[in-house]
Amino acid sequence: MTPGATTVRSLVLHATETGNGAEPRQTNQRYRDPRVALEERHLQPLHPGALRLQMLRVGICGTDLHMTQRDPLGFVRSSAPASIPLQGRVLGHEGIGRVIATGSDVSRFRLGDIVAPESVLSCGACRSCRSGAFNQCLDARLLGMEKDGLFAAIADVPARSAVAIGRLAESERGLQMAACLEPAGVALLACRKTQMAPGERVLVFGAGPIGLLVAMMARRLHGAALVAVVEPSTYRRDFAAAWADQVAESAEALEIPDGGWDVVVEASGVLANVDAVFRQIAPGGRVALLGRGGQALRIGAVDHMITNAISVMGLRGHLGGVYERLIDLCLSGVLPLDRIVSSTIEGLERLRSVLEHPDDLAGGDCKIVVKLAD
Repeated sequence: MTPGATTVRSLVLHATETGNGAEPRQTNQRYRDPRVALEERHLQPLHPGALRLQMLRVGICGTDLHMTQRDPLGFVRSSAPASIPLQGRVLGHEGIGRVIATGSDVSRFRLGDIVAPESVLSCGACRSCRSGAFNQCLDARLLGMEKDGLFAAIADVPARSAVAIGRLAESERGLQMAACLEPAGVALLACRKTQMAPGERVLVFGAGPIGLLVAMMARRLHGAALVAVVEPSTYRRDFAAAWADQVAESAEALEIPDGGWDVVVEASGVLANVDAVFRQIAPGGRVALLGRGGQALRIGAVDHMITNAISVMGLRGHLGGVYERLIDLCLSGVLPLDRIVSSTIEGLERLRSVLEHPDDLAGGDCKIVVKLAD
């Protein structure tokens, strides 16, 4: 971006909204015929309490792919909350940027700071926020889904949602790790909420970035005795082998541990996986649902669930000091987040090309980081 420029290049998602909008519906029942375009967007005046960032690195999330993929009826695949106005929505909720301007009442950041924006924009004032449940904010807006996101040369974000990445900014490897903070935050919170403990047996469905990070953290942070990953893609199974004792194409191919699984994490969005292994879950077992597929959850073994006090929980987000914890873990060498990056590409043009053909990525990559600037 040149000095004095009034427009910024952005990757914008357009879609056709169906119905009259009177009845709330899931995204995958509301928007169809998604298409992406590179556009010049006017820079708006910077709001008080906001940061203007020159984006350095952005990550492609499975949700970004699902927002650009079509189901057999032409609807977007993602069921996550989204709002796509007539002028389109700038995608992207993972990344890091350099502060190039600050709002009138911002004092915590300085020009040149490199920060990672959190993607769940909580209000800080509702009942959930006041009780500390920021990820369940009643008025939350999702960056890149309900508010314009990070797939742009310049992005504006609330200062209260930004975390300085500190010494990670001093090396290329650190920048790559910082670009993975958002999915790592989801994984860390999932491990924490399931109360993953040393010696436990953990089963993960899906070796995308979040599933792979759960496996990594189960091994390196929580001392799991056994980590198993189910993933249909050969490429991703090979990628997951560094963090798992068992890697299989299907749950049927796994060797079930004596006593069953203590923790099951569904990160693929195929909710039928939970029912398929439910009788293999140990007494006191915990199931975490992370992947969104817009499907119904069906559990046939309800008696097994009741008798064995098995918990099933849905989880989202990474708020509440998770980024700060992750940065410390990266700097200490405990969590090599850059190990999940399978490809690094450059520029918004290349990003547009990838999102124009999202089906080509299914199983052929793990984590793609896009370099937008130095």
